Amino acid sequence: MLEIATVFDFAHDSVIFIVGMTAVLASLGVVLCSSPIYCALYLIGHMICLALLFLLYNAEFLAVVQIIVYAGAVMILFMFIIALLGGKKEIQENSFHRAMALTFVFTLLGELYLSATVGQTEPIKGDIPPELFGTAKAIGLELFSKHIVAFELASCLLLVAAVGVICLAKFSFAPLRRRVR
Repeated sequence: MLEIATVFDFAHDSVIFIVGMTAVLASLGVVLCSSPIYCALYLIGHMICLALLFLLYNAEFLAVVQIIVYAGAVMILFMFIIALLGGKKEIQENSFHRAMALTFVFTLLGELYLSATVGQTEPIKGDIPPELFGTAKAIGLELFSKHIVAFELASCLLLVAAVGVICLAKFSFAPLRRRVR
């Protein structure tokens, strides 16, 4: 019986590793791709990988929210914005800013490697009763009691982004001439 549990643990860890590496590769595709449409598609792939990781760690509610809200609604909105503004391919040139971005990405990957080598971590102990832990009610209580300011700031940020897109996509308006009889 112990051998079967070890095999299942190894398979579970292998699937987590494969999905995690796919998420990292998709995020690199977002940063390094020059076409905005492909960047958005890589980001959708990354969001799906994150939802799979949530499922593998028994956070079903977060996985469903990740798919419905982020990969569904927000990314479709991004695709519409890209289509509205015109997804022109950027010319990539070797510059100081590109080198700084790559340095930042590889620094983050190094930090990810260091945090992965630390080992097992202890579960978070909080005010939420154990029977509610991981449910939609627990997330709602935590979000709307302790983090209401951050929630409202995020909604304001989304509103400002939507107004900015409308301002950027404003086409020149030429009024129609009236027919004179």
